[in-house]
Amino acid sequence: MKARSSLRVATFSALIISNLSNLYAENLGIMAKTYTINEPDMVEWIKTRVTSMVQNGEWEQIQKQAVTNAKNHINNPVPVSGITDATITKTWYYKPMIELKQNLTDGQGRIIAKAGSYNALRYKPFDTQLLFINGNNKKQVEWALKHYHNDGIKTKIVLTQGSFMDLDRKYKIWFYYDQNGKYTQKLNISHVPAIVTQDGEQLKISELANNSL
Repeated sequence: MKARSSLRVATFSALIISNLSNLYAENLGIMAKTYTINEPDMVEWIKTRVTSMVQNGEWEQIQKQAVTNAKNHINNPVPVSGITDATITKTWYYKPMIELKQNLTDGQGRIIAKAGSYNALRYKPFDTQLLFINGNNKKQVEWALKHYHNDGIKTKIVLTQGSFMDLDRKYKIWFYYDQNGKYTQKLNISHVPAIVTQDGEQLKISELANNSL
């Protein structure tokens, strides 16, 4: 019984963690007399065009520009919309709740978890400190680095704008980017810097006024 119980808890915990055409064609037949279209074959036209571009160097320029554009996009992601530098300090809390609409069962039909609401932090502690900053704000970068090196807890610095790759190279640590504002929206963060840590069975979120850094 103890082994079965452990298996159920492990399976349920895994679920909690994983959460923190057919095409139809119709032959309509020939409706009228058909005629040959006296136009260049499109495939042959493309081949000829590409060959010409390769020979005159135009194709190489297109490739170089594509690589440059890709690097610029990676090095300078689009800033997260709606995020500004904080002018006041405020704190709030967030419970990462998961809703099971029906009982969760194992392969033999035994109930692992009943339908209902569950707090993910009861099953998987949030052992990482998140620091959200404007990567173009030197003062915020310095603030984040100080916490990263001195707080004694696993810390991830997440940018809402700026080049995480440039900061990676400069400071020799990993910086992250809140792509499309996924985490700031989830945590209702509108201003930076912001710090997120676990406080009991909830997450504590604080936005800090820039003049207090």
